[in-house]
Amino acid sequence: MHPHDYQNLIDSPAYRQASRRVLRQLLEALLFEEALPHCVWRGETLTIPGCAAGDTAVSYQCQAQRSFSFGRVRITAPLLRRADDGTEEASDPALFLAEIAPWLTADETRLSQFAAELLATQIKDAQTLHVRGDKILRGADYDTVEARLTDSHPYHPSYKSRLGFTLDDNSAYAPEMTSAVTPLLLAGRCDRSRCSVSATIDREHAARTLLGDTDWQCFHDKLSQRGVRSDDYVPLPVHPWQWEEVILPAFHQALARGELLLIGPLTKRYLPQQSIRTLGNMDDRKGLSLKLAMSLVNTSTSRVLAPHTVQNAAVISDWLQALEQSCWPAPMVRPVLLREVAGVSFTALAPAHGQYGALACIWRESVHRHMQLGEAAVPMTALMHVDADGRPFVDAWVRRHGPEPWLKRLVERAWLPVLHLLWEHGTALESHAQNMILLHEDGLPARVALKDFHDGVRFSKALLSGSAPALIAPPAEHVRVNPNSFLETDDADELRDFTFDALFFVNMAELAWLFQRFYDVKEARFWEIVRDVLQSYQSRHPERAARYRLFDCFAEQVSIELLASRRFRQEIRLRTRLAPNPLAPEGKPSCL
Repeated sequence: MHPHDYQNLIDSPAYRQASRRVLRQLLEALLFEEALPHCVWRGETLTIPGCAAGDTAVSYQCQAQRSFSFGRVRITAPLLRRADDGTEEASDPALFLAEIAPWLTADETRLSQFAAELLATQIKDAQTLHVRGDKILRGADYDTVEARLTDSHPYHPSYKSRLGFTLDDNSAYAPEMTSAVTPLLLAGRCDRSRCSVSATIDREHAARTLLGDTDWQCFHDKLSQRGVRSDDYVPLPVHPWQWEEVILPAFHQALARGELLLIGPLTKRYLPQQSIRTLGNMDDRKGLSLKLAMSLVNTSTSRVLAPHTVQNAAVISDWLQALEQSCWPAPMVRPVLLREVAGVSFTALAPAHGQYGALACIWRESVHRHMQLGEAAVPMTALMHVDADGRPFVDAWVRRHGPEPWLKRLVERAWLPVLHLLWEHGTALESHAQNMILLHEDGLPARVALKDFHDGVRFSKALLSGSAPALIAPPAEHVRVNPNSFLETDDADELRDFTFDALFFVNMAELAWLFQRFYDVKEARFWEIVRDVLQSYQSRHPERAARYRLFDCFAEQVSIELLASRRFRQEIRLRTRLAPNPLAPEGKPSCL
């Protein structure tokens, strides 16, 4: 980035907007996760004492209110920093973190890393907001909205850290800014690669199906020119950033030995989606999307693809498709499963540090392949988006159909199917908003499309409605580094909480807050509508009463994952806290 452009960025309103958001989400997360027990409330004024350099006392103050949704605190005005030399609006998340550090139970090294993530989030969010300007997303087509949403994770403070990206990289590859990304195609020797292909794909012609005729022919011809058989290699698309930053410096021995061969750029253009490393096919909207390994850190994790998850991708999708064929009683409509139909992972002969999961691809179905006449698609994250003109993205739809009828229909068509999978089949999905797509008819919710299954599913073999998928187990080193990444559990509450956390805490709670602010639907009333839909479903199907009790969504308390605390405390299998459940009926049994 040119120095003049950089100065314009940090002097822009977008920089101040990003600063406020990072600090707001950081403080809200720390308060929810009970990391700041020393804060003081006076009415709706919140004060947090701190300690500046030289043991000088400082304090931070803001206006805030406790919400009905899980008891979350919502910051309603900018955070102020009070010191001996005066009061000013806080703008530095790293300074805030340093000055409240004495009260945090934190690992010093991890806290420093967390501060770096917050600063990276601040500048990259500012960059995307600055580029967006006053553009309105309301009314745009699915692919535009999917790419250009600047919102990212609504709870996680490091919602746009993208560690590994420079600002120039962010401009070139971030969905909010780039016009297209062209992946490079490699060929990986079969004996150095791990693959999985859906049973719905003819294995003999799998490479052609995944690449399309033009790129497959190029793949075949290039290998023939090198004097090797195409059947001895598998296609492996690579993100251009990953090629420059990771593959060239770390995989040159594999390239020199012919275990990896460079074919060239793919012929089709791709547009990154919200997750950055998932690319939608711009030239064939119904064509397969690519989910590519990228060695950057965003929110809580590195965005590589662990080899065992790549091998399990198609297996899990085929298994879920079999469940999807079962009965879906009204008012539900059968959901769309965007299957991961194939995956390839390359493993170096002598892997070095940082190479684990760094060279892999998963092919996923496009939502355009499933849309019916009269339907349009929108990312579920857009439902919580407030456009640059101050109006919600869904404003016209909600006003046309009425807030409460529209919400009821949304729960019936989009959220109830996820809970049906849990109650009926004992299968929990990580259905936060980024993993869901709403199919609608002129703004009225019609169906839901679900995605990201290779590591976003949990189940207990003993609690399934049928047989379990035959999965590759994670290696010991993966469990040691990332103990929170697991698919199987024997604890029914862990399955309930896995569904609940994603579906309600970081998904519907944001919509409840939006409805209260814009449509005069109080949060308590919002959750009452949701509860009525779920209880009506259960009343119509009393034969599953034991399952409703087992996976109790009306319990007084539920366990919620502590996403911010994970960044500055040592990683463990589950770091959670009990929170009040907004679906719990007052004075009524917790379940049928």
